[in-house]
Amino acid sequence: MSETKGYGTITAADELAFEEHLRGINLTALRVAAVLIGVLGLSFSVLDYFVIPEYFYPLLGLRIALFIFAGVTVALTFFPAGERAVGPLSNGIFLLAGIMIVVMIHLHLGYKDPYYAGLMLVILGAGVLMKWKLHECYLTYGGIYLAYITPCLFQDIDELATLMSNNFFLFSTIIVASAAQYNALKLQRGEFFANRALEAALEQLKELDRIKSQFFSNITHELRTPLTMILSPLESMLDGDLGELDDDQKGYLRPLHRNALRLLKLINDLLDLARFEDRFMRIAVRRVDPRELLGLMAEHSRPLAGRKGIKLKLELDGDSDDLYMDPDKMEQALINLVANALKFTPAGGKVTLGLWSCPGEVQFSVTDTGIGIPEDQQDQVFERFQQADGSISRRYGGTGIGLALALEIVQMHGGEIRVVSEEGKGSCFTISLKEGMDHFDPKVLDRRKARGPKAEHRRTEDREPQEWTRQLLERKEYRYLDIDQATERRLAERGDDSMKTAKILVVEDTVDVLKFIHLQLRSDYAVYLAKDGHQGLELALREHPDLIITDMMMPGMDGTTMVGKIREEQALNEVPVIMLTAKTDDEARMAAREAGADIYLNKPFKTRELKGAIQRLLQRRGHEFSAIAREQVRSLAVIAGGLAHEIHNPLNYIKSGFTVISEKLDLAIKTLQREDLDAEKRDEILATCVARVDRMRTHADTGISRIENLMKLVQSYARDGFPSSPEPLLLDEAIRSTQTLLSANEGKQVNVDLDLAAPDAAVMCVAEEMNQVIGNLWQNAMDAVEDGGNVKISTRVDRAHVLMEVADDGAGISQENMRRIFAPFFTTKGPKSGMGLGLAISHRVVSQAGGELSVESVEGNGATFRVKLPMAPVVAA
Repeated sequence: MSETKGYGTITAADELAFEEHLRGINLTALRVAAVLIGVLGLSFSVLDYFVIPEYFYPLLGLRIALFIFAGVTVALTFFPAGERAVGPLSNGIFLLAGIMIVVMIHLHLGYKDPYYAGLMLVILGAGVLMKWKLHECYLTYGGIYLAYITPCLFQDIDELATLMSNNFFLFSTIIVASAAQYNALKLQRGEFFANRALEAALEQLKELDRIKSQFFSNITHELRTPLTMILSPLESMLDGDLGELDDDQKGYLRPLHRNALRLLKLINDLLDLARFEDRFMRIAVRRVDPRELLGLMAEHSRPLAGRKGIKLKLELDGDSDDLYMDPDKMEQALINLVANALKFTPAGGKVTLGLWSCPGEVQFSVTDTGIGIPEDQQDQVFERFQQADGSISRRYGGTGIGLALALEIVQMHGGEIRVVSEEGKGSCFTISLKEGMDHFDPKVLDRRKARGPKAEHRRTEDREPQEWTRQLLERKEYRYLDIDQATERRLAERGDDSMKTAKILVVEDTVDVLKFIHLQLRSDYAVYLAKDGHQGLELALREHPDLIITDMMMPGMDGTTMVGKIREEQALNEVPVIMLTAKTDDEARMAAREAGADIYLNKPFKTRELKGAIQRLLQRRGHEFSAIAREQVRSLAVIAGGLAHEIHNPLNYIKSGFTVISEKLDLAIKTLQREDLDAEKRDEILATCVARVDRMRTHADTGISRIENLMKLVQSYARDGFPSSPEPLLLDEAIRSTQTLLSANEGKQVNVDLDLAAPDAAVMCVAEEMNQVIGNLWQNAMDAVEDGGNVKISTRVDRAHVLMEVADDGAGISQENMRRIFAPFFTTKGPKSGMGLGLAISHRVVSQAGGELSVESVEGNGATFRVKLPMAPVVAA
C-alpha cells in the first residue's frame, strides 16, 4: 500500500520510518518531561507544608514516589525496551502526575481547592513537550479529567459556579492542548516527508553528478586517443615527412593542427575539472623558484602580447627559497589569468605580472588595464562555466573553465585566489601560497615517485596519454595556447586582386573560420575580411562588394544588425548576403530573412555548398547588371542623340553667324580698298556690313548661350544640386525674366498667356535651379503644341503656398508615359530632339525646395503641370 501526498508516493516503509523518527523526538521530550515532573513535583512539597500541613507527610510520600518513577522512566529510555515503549511511558508519567494532583485536591478542599491549577500545568506541559496522536491525548487527558471529576460527584456541591468554572477551564485546556499536539504532529509529519523528498532528490543529484563526472572522465580519455591520431599525422605532414608541401597545402593544414590542439586542451581542462570534482586529482610538489617561474612566463608571453599592442611588464619584488608547488599546475593557473588579462585588455593597454613576499607566504599577481568586471559579477567569475561576458553577442568568447580551474589548482595547494576590479579601469588577480609543506593535505599529493612510460597505473584516474602526447602537452605552443588565442589578430594576407571578377566581403569573429573561407575563395575572388559587424559595415561602405558572407552571432554588432544597416544604404541594398551561423532554429532563420539575408547556411558547412551559393547569387546579380547595362547603353544612346540634337542647332547658329561675319568683314575691307567708290557709297556699304555683323554676332551669342545652358543642365543632374544656398525668389518676376530666353521652334507661332496673380509671393529656393524649372516647363509646353497653339502660365497664392500652372492645348500625354514622365532620360521627342533630363531635374529641384510637381493630362487634350511651393516671407524677398 502507498499513498500520494504533496511529497510524492509515501509507502509503508516511509510510514515506519516516520514512526521511528517520531519515537526519537518523543524520547528526547520524555526525558525532559520526566526530569521536570520529578524535580518540580518534589519542590512543590514546600507549598504543601504551608497550604495543607496536616497532609504534608502523606503528600511527601506521593511526591517522592513520583520522583522515583520519573527517575526510573529516564533510566528506561536508555534501554531498547524503554525506547520502544516511549508512548506508554510518556502517557503514564503525565497521568500519574495528574492523579497525584487530584489526590492533593480532594484531600484538602475538593473541587474548590486551588491545587486545581496544577492539572492545567500538567496538561499544557504535555501539550508543549510531547508529539502525541489523538488517541494518546484522549487516553491521558481523559484519565486526568475523570480522576478529577469523579470524586466531585460524591461531594456536597455548595458552590456550583465554582465547580462549573473549574470544569469549563479544565476541559478547554484539554481541547487546546490536544489541538496543539495534533497540529504539531501534522507539521512534523509534513516536515519529515519533505526532508525525505529533499534527501532523495539530493542523493539522486549526487548520483547524477557522479555519473556526469564519470562520463566526463571517460569521454575525455576516449577523445584524446583519436585526437592523438589526428595531431600526429598532421605534424608529420607539416614537418615534411610525407613530402614537401606548398604554401597553400600548409595553409590548409596549420589551422587543422591549431584547432586540434585547442580541442585537446579543452578536453584536458574538462578532464582536470572532473578529477577535481571527484577528488582524484593529485599534484607532484617540489621546491620551486617563483622568480624563475614568473620570469619564464613573461618571456614566453611578451611576444604574444606585443602583437596585440599590449605592454607586458614584470615586477619581481619578492622571493622565497621554501616555496613548494606543482610547477606545471601552477603555471597552468597563471597562464589562465594572463590569457584573461590579455583578452580583456584593448590594444595600447598594459598587463603586469607581479611577485610579492609576505611573512610565511608568496603572492603572485596579474594586473591589467582592461574593461574590468562589474561588481555584481565578481563573486561569480570563479564558478564553472560562468563568464563576465555572458551576453548574447559573446564579444570575448571562451568556455568559463579557466578561472574555475585556476581556483581548484590554488585551493589544492592550500592557497587563496582573489580579484579586485573596477569596471572600465581593469582587474587584479592575486594568488597567495604558503611556504613549506605542512599546509598540504596528504590526500592530494601524488604518490608516484616516477612518471616513466612503464610506470604502473595504480588508479584509473592516474592513467596518462601516450608518450608522444605527453611530450606534446609539455611544448610551449600547447601550454601557451590560451595566450596565443587571446592575442591572435592576424588575418589572411591580401593577394593580387587586379584580375579577380568579383569582390566578396567575409565577416566572421572566429579567425580560423575567416582564414579558411579566405583560403577557399581567394583564387577566384577578391576577398575582404572583417572580424566583427562594425568593421564589416565599414568595409562594405568603402569597397562596395559584389557579395557579403557574414556570421550571425558576432561581438559588438551581430550579423543581422549589420545586414539591416547595409540594406538601408542605397548603394548596397541590392548586394546579396549569405548568413552563416551555428544556430539552426526557425527563429534565427526568420531573423536572418527579415534582416535581408538571401541564403542561410548552417555551421559546419560544406565548401561546395558555400561556393555553389556564391555562384548562384553572383550569377543572378550578373543578369541584373546585364539588364542595367543594356538599359544604360540605351540611355547613353538617348543622351548621345539628345546632346547631338541640342548642340547641333546652336553650332549652326555659331557657324552661320561667323560665316556671315567673315563675309561682311571681307566686303568691308575690299570696300575700304576701292578708290573708285565715292564716300557716300562707301559709307552705305560699310553701314550695311556693320548691321549684318551685329545681327550675326547676336545670333552666335545665342548659340553659345544655349550650349552653356546645356552643359549646366547635364552637370546639375550629375551632381547633388548647385552649391548655392536657398534664398527668397519672387516667382512672378522670375517667370517674366524667363520669357525673353525662350523661343518657339522654327516656323511655329505660339500664343503665350501670362496670368500672374502672385506679385509679392516669394519662395525659398536656389534661383538658378528654379529658373531652370520654369524654363523647362515653359519650353516643353511650347514644344508640345502645334503652330498657332496656346500656352498659359498662371500663378496664385493658396494660403501658405504659391501655385504655378503651365498648361498647353497640345497632344497630351498617354497613361503609359504618365508613369515615367519624371524618370531620368525618358523622353517622347525622339533621339534627336532632347535628352529627357529636364522634367527629372525639375522634379528634384521642386522636391528639394519643399514643394510638389505634378501633371494632369488627357491624351489629345493637352497637359497641365502644377508646381506647389511653400511661400517665404515677403520682407525676405
